[in-house]
Amino acid sequence: MATVTRTLTASAHVAVAVRLKDPEREAVARRNLAEAQIADAIDRALAVAPPLTPTQVRTLTGLMKGVRR
Repeated sequence: MATVTRTLTASAHVAVAVRLKDPEREAVARRNLAEAQIADAIDRALAVAPPLTPTQVRTLTGLMKGVRR
């Protein structure tokens, strides 16, 4: 389960930063944790979804880039 490892690793980095009372390191670790959680959610959704059309891929890519339609 690579996705679990990705999130658990990121969570551990947050815990270390909190224990060290390093706000900058904690901010980076929390940003990385958010990315890991989003990536895991995408992996889970794509694992059970039928193939996406090019239009659907463009829509999802736009969401990731912050583009609103």
